[in-house]
Amino acid sequence: MPRYRTTYEIHSKTYIELMNVAWHLLDSAEHAKEGRLLNLQACAVFCAFAFEAYLNHVGEEEINNWAEIERFSHTDKLKTLAEHLRFNPNKGQRPFQTITSLFKLRDNLAHGRTQKATYVRTTDAPPPRGEAWRQLPWEQLSFEGVKRCYDDVNAAINAINAARKIPDDDVMHQEPRSCQSTRVEPTRRA
Repeated sequence: MPRYRTTYEIHSKTYIELMNVAWHLLDSAEHAKEGRLLNLQACAVFCAFAFEAYLNHVGEEEINNWAEIERFSHTDKLKTLAEHLRFNPNKGQRPFQTITSLFKLRDNLAHGRTQKATYVRTTDAPPPRGEAWRQLPWEQLSFEGVKRCYDDVNAAINAINAARKIPDDDVMHQEPRSCQSTRVEPTRRA
């Protein structure tokens, strides 16, 4: 029986894969009748993952001691990169204002704690069906709000890329992959 030895050449930019997952979840949320909120929650989290992965991508290429910085918070990573690249991520305006809110949401979900709360509201009509499940911040996501997160993560990535001395030509382009197989002749026993 023939055997094959295969060599795979892979250069994967993880942040792109994470943005692809976020886009898929956002697209699913746009067309879903059931589970829309779950797709929106997952999309928001993957947007945060993608942004931090991009910070790590740029950090490794731009800063010699990035391995020491990699465990810092996304805020400290962004601050370090901003100083190094000499750009000002204005956290009072989009897209970086959105990034701050996005990471608050991500942190609430990633470091979740059981919550007990009582809310009292006076309205002219009874609450809509399922309203009890829409009280906490991560339960109040809208398609438009999460789409803004997705768009702003893209914009922030492009802003950081533009500040680099040698920016990526197409920051959202994944490198090609290749594989090459060769037939390995079986060793003959004497």
